[in-house]
Amino acid sequence: MTSDARRQALHAWAAARHDLTPEAVRMSAVADDASFRRYFRLHLEELDPATPARILMDAPPEKEDSHGFVAIARQWRDAGLPLPEVFAFDETLGFLELEDLGDTPLMTALTSTEHADHYYGEAIGLLEQLHQLPSGNLPAYDDARLSAEMELFPEWCLGQLLDMPHDRRYAAWNKLTGQLLAAASAQPVVTVHRDFHAQNLFLHQSASQHQPRLWIIDFQDAVSGPENYDLISLLRDRHWRWPEPAMARWIEQARLAALPRYAAAGLPAPSPLEYRQSVERMGVQRNLKILGIFARLTLRDAKPRYLTLMPRFLGHLREGLAFCPELISFTHWLDEVLTPALSLRLAEECEARDLRLANGERPEINLDDYDELAALADRAARLQRNAAAATAKSASASGESKESGESKESAANADNESGSH
Repeated sequence: MTSDARRQALHAWAAARHDLTPEAVRMSAVADDASFRRYFRLHLEELDPATPARILMDAPPEKEDSHGFVAIARQWRDAGLPLPEVFAFDETLGFLELEDLGDTPLMTALTSTEHADHYYGEAIGLLEQLHQLPSGNLPAYDDARLSAEMELFPEWCLGQLLDMPHDRRYAAWNKLTGQLLAAASAQPVVTVHRDFHAQNLFLHQSASQHQPRLWIIDFQDAVSGPENYDLISLLRDRHWRWPEPAMARWIEQARLAALPRYAAAGLPAPSPLEYRQSVERMGVQRNLKILGIFARLTLRDAKPRYLTLMPRFLGHLREGLAFCPELISFTHWLDEVLTPALSLRLAEECEARDLRLANGERPEINLDDYDELAALADRAARLQRNAAAATAKSASASGESKESGESKESAANADNESGSH
């Protein structure tokens, strides 16, 4: 069934649920995401102001299994977490009708560090509730799964996007992934949302609440895994790079809340530095995965807008590595090889966009306001200049050494000749 046909079928299905004809009710697109799911709003409020709108999810069953979504929604709501209610699920068609949380994702409210302090404090509190839920019935976020995610980076980002599939100069790949897996396995195992960030947290006020609070969406990929994966997902997302004092403050808040979990798991209580390093190592794993996923979405799934997000996550990766001294060889490779290569690839996309604009075509992506691209390009140019200068200096030193050696050899030959006479 084509996407248009599915939309019409979804409209008819939802209208029939409310004893309406499709012509009597309006349905508008809300969003799609990196999966095959699409979301629409069913405007029931236009027919009766006392009836709230509903959100419709279109999840083709041959591509998306929604059973986990429905089961988690009901289990977590029963446990007291703020999730949208599932009113209907047609597993044959892959259609769902959900509670409408409105149009205010957390990202729209994070206008300053002060606002972020308030809302991130609330979000970290939600994580504590989430991490205390039983996780035994969820898929394991184990070494095999974490490793498979990291492999997306050399396969899609290096190999497919940047045409450098055999570049292993940063370090032995197995050693790098082994270090990150060891860091992940040293954490308590908890229920992990796995996509916990400001786009998946909504400000919503229910009838029983006195003010808007954070509600959780997009939870269908929940797993049982490392406890600080969700924290770094929240703090290093696609929208912001927060100042270091704020990062340190939020991570310390999470550490203090997590200490009882470490004790319950029989693990030593991490110091502030040890916990920060653990969080950032988890972030390195996640950001490698994300760079690979965004390259795959760009190339395989024809979603080039994800290319514009790669500089942000490259920046997150670099900032996190500052807390991982054991990964210094990878950090050098990131600075000297990956950053210039990715900058060049994005610059080529800019040129292609400008050409399309000149020809009167609509560009696939817009990089005009993406200031980090310019910063990356400047950094790449500086690295290339430094590398060229180092090469020239090395060549000059080699030449001087050669000339000095030739002079010494000539002098020695002259002495030998003088002695033989």
